[in-house]
Amino acid sequence: MHDPLRRPWTEPGRDPELLHAAQNGDLAALFTLLRERRDELWRVCFALTLDRVRAERLFHETLVRAAKNLRSVPHGQAFLPWLVRLAANLATHGRRESPEAVAASAARSDALGKPLAPEQVEVLASFAALPEFERLLLALAEIEKLPYAEIGAITRREATAVIHQLALIRARMAGEQAA
Repeated sequence: MHDPLRRPWTEPGRDPELLHAAQNGDLAALFTLLRERRDELWRVCFALTLDRVRAERLFHETLVRAAKNLRSVPHGQAFLPWLVRLAANLATHGRRESPEAVAASAARSDALGKPLAPEQVEVLASFAALPEFERLLLALAEIEKLPYAEIGAITRREATAVIHQLALIRARMAGEQAA
């Protein structure tokens, strides 16, 4: 059962008990753990790839790798940050298309299949040109609406470094759109 008051990004909740059971071969615990994190993982996969087909591939590859590598999850911590770092690493290593190709593909329509407005296409092109890690930072800040301290915990960075890097990313994107 999903507890809407719990912050799945930083509070372990039932994660350690489910993880322990999954590590000991309990498939129901594994499926419960992955099911409870699927919405957040999907949003991050889509933000990293900007393409529904590539996001689906990344999503499924992340789930498969997570199942194979459960023993590397830090004991007693929230599962979602580890899962998202895994997806980000897979996205970085699996990238085959240029940022321009990704932006062009994503600019044809949004996630719902509707045509994008010209200003949305510009923002999307700027976003697509970012390295995956910077996309992850923006997705955590702007889509997931996480505080800087939580983004820092997830990405293993100091909150001040996260604030600084996000400010640089936002300024760079604003400059590209103004040009």
